[in-house]
Amino acid sequence: MFEEDEDPFNENQLNGDIEQFEAHLVGHELGFIDSDRMEAVIDHYFALSDFKKAKRAAQIADANFGYNPIFRLRIAQALCGEKNFKASLEMLSKLSHESIAPFELYISYGSVYTQMNQPNLAIKYFLQALPLAELDELEDLYHDLAHAYSQLDDLENCVATLEKGLLALPNCESLLYELGFTYDRMGNYQKAVKTYLDYIDENPYASMAWYNLGNSYSKLEDYTKAIWAYDYCILIIQDFSPAHFNLGNAYLSLEKHHKAIESFEMVLELEGDDPMALCYLGEAYEQLQEYEIAINYYRLSIELQPDLYEAWLGLGIVLDLQGKTREALTHLHKARDYAEGNGSVSLVLANAYHKLEDRVSAETYFVESLELDPTDPEALCDYMNFLLEKTPTEALCYLEDNQESLEVNEYYTLLLVHVLVQLGHNEQALFFFSGLIHHDKSLAEKLFEWNPKLRKHRDFISLLND
Repeated sequence: MFEEDEDPFNENQLNGDIEQFEAHLVGHELGFIDSDRMEAVIDHYFALSDFKKAKRAAQIADANFGYNPIFRLRIAQALCGEKNFKASLEMLSKLSHESIAPFELYISYGSVYTQMNQPNLAIKYFLQALPLAELDELEDLYHDLAHAYSQLDDLENCVATLEKGLLALPNCESLLYELGFTYDRMGNYQKAVKTYLDYIDENPYASMAWYNLGNSYSKLEDYTKAIWAYDYCILIIQDFSPAHFNLGNAYLSLEKHHKAIESFEMVLELEGDDPMALCYLGEAYEQLQEYEIAINYYRLSIELQPDLYEAWLGLGIVLDLQGKTREALTHLHKARDYAEGNGSVSLVLANAYHKLEDRVSAETYFVESLELDPTDPEALCDYMNFLLEKTPTEALCYLEDNQESLEVNEYYTLLLVHVLVQLGHNEQALFFFSGLIHHDKSLAEKLFEWNPKLRKHRDFISLLND
């Protein structure tokens, strides 16, 4: 509602009126500015989010052109912008009895209630405004309505609103982008893929549709298709750096490290020294075992953004790979300080201390890692192997004592079976192994990788082959 309308005057006229108004604010005579020109001045300040000057201009206009209620509406809107919601609502209530356009009134009420965090009331007014909207007003209105549903965490209606908006405005990429963001929040990536593909069938040159399609494929870990989508996005807009960045990540996930390097280098060419692109360049060279180059990129990243934990973590991992584990600890602790409760960082720390045979510190960070992310199968595997080095009994006690929190981990039952076998409790192990086979047979087969002797155990093999 605060966007500047299409200007009926030439730019010089508007600039002159703004200069005249600014001079008036410091004591000069305003002189004559007609009603339309004053409205253009007010809209100029709304576009700048300068609600104080917008309100003052509207008050002057209202004093001079009191027959036109639009200026009282602008005062109400400016009061909303200043977060003086009570005064804004009082003025809107009075305007409801004047000859103001209902659409303008409904939109203004909706905006006030949105900012007051009362989305139910905002939705009521936005829905009343919808059938009254002109075509060029629909984009903002659908965004406002979707945002109100989002405030309620009603993502189903948020999606329905955005899809309805795209039917009315099939070429509107901002609505499509918002739809993609909402699908991300819902985790409904398959539906997102279908929506983007349907949209692309009708709009094959919609760059944001290709970009969002790539993002959805990435979330589904279908990186080959993600690369296909990002490539089309880049064909349409060659200098769109987010597509190059995400393309680099997709190549990294497929271990196509040289292609990833090309993508991240393009990001640097387009954006200058970007800390995340430098960090991922470090990761790509790390995977290529070009450790000195990787260290250089990680350090460049840290120089630009000292709190970037991924760069500290990468630097620590490379130093550990070079056999400088004690030196690596300093960088890994930096990563932990900046990571804000990231269990993966704690796991790397735990393994570093384990490598240095500091079992007390290692155990502290193994436990921390699982407390931060009990779903991480790698963390649970590593900690179980750590405990099994000492005694299987201790490993079993940990699994039983923490069953409630750890059952969400897909490896919990598999590791329980593994530990029970180590203790010779085969009857219990077979009971849990049977359940695991019914739940996920391919996961159950990992038991034989960990304990090859079981390949000759008739009871375990029989259960697997039934």
